[in-house]
Amino acid sequence: MDIKKISLSQKGTTDLDIWLVEDHRLPIINIEFAFIGGASLDGDQHGLAYLMAALLDEGAGDLDDQEFHKALDETATHLYFSATRDIINGSIKMLTKHKERAADLLNMAMFAPTFAEDACERVKAQVVASIRSASTSPTDIAAKKLMKLAFGNHVYGNLVKGSEQTIATITQADLQTTTKQNFNAAHPYLVIVGDVTEAEAEQLVMRIFAGRKVSKDHVATIAEADFAGIGKTETHYVDVPQAVVNFALPSIAQDDPDFMTVLVLNHILGGGGFSSRLMEEIREKRGLTYGIHTSLMPLKHGSLITGSAATSADKMAETVKILRQEIVKMHESGVTDEELENAKTYLTGAYPLRFDTGSKIAHQLLSMQYFNFGIDFIDQRNSLVNKVTKQDVARMAAGLLDVENMAQVIVGPNETN
Repeated sequence: MDIKKISLSQKGTTDLDIWLVEDHRLPIINIEFAFIGGASLDGDQHGLAYLMAALLDEGAGDLDDQEFHKALDETATHLYFSATRDIINGSIKMLTKHKERAADLLNMAMFAPTFAEDACERVKAQVVASIRSASTSPTDIAAKKLMKLAFGNHVYGNLVKGSEQTIATITQADLQTTTKQNFNAAHPYLVIVGDVTEAEAEQLVMRIFAGRKVSKDHVATIAEADFAGIGKTETHYVDVPQAVVNFALPSIAQDDPDFMTVLVLNHILGGGGFSSRLMEEIREKRGLTYGIHTSLMPLKHGSLITGSAATSADKMAETVKILRQEIVKMHESGVTDEELENAKTYLTGAYPLRFDTGSKIAHQLLSMQYFNFGIDFIDQRNSLVNKVTKQDVARMAAGLLDVENMAQVIVGPNETN
């Protein structure tokens, strides 16, 4: 894959580097972008960035919400924004023949959203409905409680969607302020994939930013997060038929040299579906759950190994017992040769599937940019996985999989034990 790095530092948009992959087989252009900030800039107004992201395409510039959506439809442009704990990210997919109009619509959405009162109230109602629905879901409750338990008073522990109370207090002025904080003069990560030349890509980005200068000096500062959940367990009782356990351990950053080792470790422990240890021991051998999994959450300022399982209330104690036993076993003894080779085969074999569409390519390259991977990481990635040894996995398991450090949240009916 030929990835070009284009610097616009001398062309009116300071410090902005574009990663470009030209693909002229279809008349389609995909752009993915991210701005540091997101929910981490919410302060006490939890849900502010999330609501802002949901409203950016609900009227901007001289177009109201209906006119803006009509303009998107008429040009077959797909525009998407979302807020996470670290960033505001978005994507736009456009036809080559409409690229100038699509760029103008993206510019308006980021730099001139209207936040009209009727649109605000409508989207607020949608967000509140979503919050209410999640409030009765043991899976959602456990996920939210675990983040608070893991990160305590750090911004990562806050509710990204907010609560009914915080959403109700957000004003149009608040939305305008956080939009400026997240977009104006901030430093974006930006990837373009598709039917566009290098010169056209430069002009397209210049049109999107319309003369605004961005600088790494203006990137939002987010404090490093300590793991506050060491050895802590919470139980929350709700009137539901099934119980859920969510758990977390502190991990390492995605740009850490040992990250590929942790990727392999996680696959063997619980990230590999039916081939993982936890699935084998807890579902296949004992039938305690339909599914249990672990995953890596590589946040920019505090990473986790997380996992979850659902079971009947009367089987929760046994499920947690076996879960903890398997973590201890890997912590003490590492993994087998067969497990290691199977994990490598899957992780290297599945990797090309992340690049089978333009939008997937753009998404992967944006992640590489964001986590400071080199532009040649795609060519190196599988060899890095294959270099992982059994001793490497044992070393990281000994360092990370200390069950005494694990935070866990159990949500279920009063009979949960």
